[in-house]
Order: sequence, then C-alpha cells, then structure tokens
Amino acid sequence: MGGIGCLVLIVVLFLGGGALVAKFLPGWKANMEEFTKESASNPDKATAKLGIKMMPTAQIVREDDAAKSITFKVGADGEELTMHYEGLSSGKGKPKVTNSKGEEVDASHQPVAAPEAAPAPEAPAVPAAPAPAATQN
Repeated sequence: MGGIGCLVLIVVLFLGGGALVAKFLPGWKANMEEFTKESASNPDKATAKLGIKMMPTAQIVREDDAAKSITFKVGADGEELTMHYEGLSSGKGKPKVTNSKGEEVDASHQPVAAPEAAPAPEAPAVPAAPAPAATQN
C-alpha cells in the first residue's frame, strides 16, 4: 500500500508542475526573447527590465536611459518605484530601488534603515595602582 501513496504523490507533483509551466511559460518566453534582443545594446537595462517583468504585479511606466533608471508601478495600490541599474549586468553594481519620496527601499517596499553606527570601542581598563605595602617595625 505504501507504493501507491508514493505514486499518487508523484502524479500530483507532476500535474502541479505542468500547471505552473502552462501558466508562466508564455510570459517567461516572451520576456527572455526581449531580454536577448535588448541585452546586445544595453545589458544593464535589459537585466533590470527582466527582473521587473518577473514580478507578477509590476508594470513599467517609463524608462530613462540618461539616468539609467526604470520607473514601474507595483502592487494593488500602484506604488511607483524607480530602479537605478548602472553596472547591474557586470556584477559591479546592485540595483538601487527608490520610492516616490526618494527613499531607498528593499524588496518589501519598506525604506531601508540607515546603517547604525558601530559602538565606540571601550578604552582598556587601567589596572589600579597596587596598594603600598604595610611596613612592620
């Protein structure tokens, strides 16, 4: 009986995987074709656009080649974010994403906190001077 349970599990996983491929493959294929075409002329921009298009709710609003940025809307509320992509494809840079207020945000669209200053190192403790030895007469 244990073998039948494994077979059922394998069939369910196979069908589930097929459903995911059927749902996402057409859009993925079109995005990859566009990426291949655009990456010859501007690999940084092509990489950034591919990353944005992989987000299900993202919609590109405008592209600014001079500023090396792409502005896009994401989420149900249509929050506008801007990705700055200079050096992205070469691995020398990482994408910087800012919200409409100019604050750098992370993947959850929350402002990135400024790094905390490291605490100042404590001064080494100076040993107390030894007490004078009592002299006996």
